Amino acid sequence: MRSFADGWRTLHMLYAMDRSAFVVSAGTSIVQALVFPAILVVVWQGFSFILDTRAAGGVPVEQRAILLLAGFFGLLTLQTILQIVNETAAGMLRAESAQQVNGRILGKMSEVPYRLFENNAFQARYGLLISQASYRPGMLVEAFVGCVSAFAGSVTIALTLAALAPMLDVFLVVLVPLAIVEARFHLRIVDVQTTAAPGLFRMMHLTQKSIDATWQRDLRVYHSSILYDEYGALASAYIGHLKRVLKRYQVVRILVGVGAAMVMTAAMAAVFWQVAHESDGLARAAILVPALVMGLTQGRAFSSSWGSLTECLAYLSQVFAFLQEPFDETDAAAPAPLTASGLLAA
Repeated sequence: MRSFADGWRTLHMLYAMDRSAFVVSAGTSIVQALVFPAILVVVWQGFSFILDTRAAGGVPVEQRAILLLAGFFGLLTLQTILQIVNETAAGMLRAESAQQVNGRILGKMSEVPYRLFENNAFQARYGLLISQASYRPGMLVEAFVGCVSAFAGSVTIALTLAALAPMLDVFLVVLVPLAIVEARFHLRIVDVQTTAAPGLFRMMHLTQKSIDATWQRDLRVYHSSILYDEYGALASAYIGHLKRVLKRYQVVRILVGVGAAMVMTAAMAAVFWQVAHESDGLARAAILVPALVMGLTQGRAFSSSWGSLTECLAYLSQVFAFLQEPFDETDAAAPAPLTASGLLAA
């Protein structure tokens, strides 16, 4: 629950920071999700009208066809415009959010006792916070908007299926395990990165020393490979741990994905059966087949966005925990004044 509270706090911060960009980004994503079902309806109406016209004796269809094609063109154009506007607004939020959160972290550092800056564990933790705070708020917005967009698209597609073939909605439930597995996988990655933070910080320190003139002089005088050896040992331990986690979840994700593919294949078989045994089966297939494909696509997009959202929330929880952590004020430097713009205000 704390993670979601921190996520809500971040979204509120971004909204207060740039309301127009936040609303535009969220709004365009939701509207984009509704374009796909609208396209399906247009296609369905087109096929249904053609079949009805043929059955009635070949009544001219040019005028109705032009209107349907115009609607199809309009929807595709709207989708393109919305995507461009959304990317622009999201880019603004990414840039502004990085400055916002990093500013808060820098302001917090004046409260930290000086002795902690000589502690490698604290330096590693702070380095992780700074690296993640630089882009996680922007990613949170993208993941949140992606979740809302994909969920809205899935719901509208489910409603479309409910009107034509209610039983097919049951097959979309298979997408729930995809979201659960993605969330667990991303949380595990956060654990790996957090645990490995001291080693990663040490590796970064070693790479910086590799271009230091004094270090290079001493290494060459004594023919030492200490930097290479220590970096190699740290990298080997980190990569080994990461590979074990990735391989384990790779198997789980593949199994869940194969299961989803099997269920959706069964759903497609049900559509083929309907086409073969019902008089209007062809018209229904024109909408059911793309609806199933788009439903699977939207479901996978939701699970991916949900995993990214979970990961961002996990990192941002660490950021906010640091910002709220009390330090011994008697051993801390005097707090630096906030900027006049108020961007660093809590």
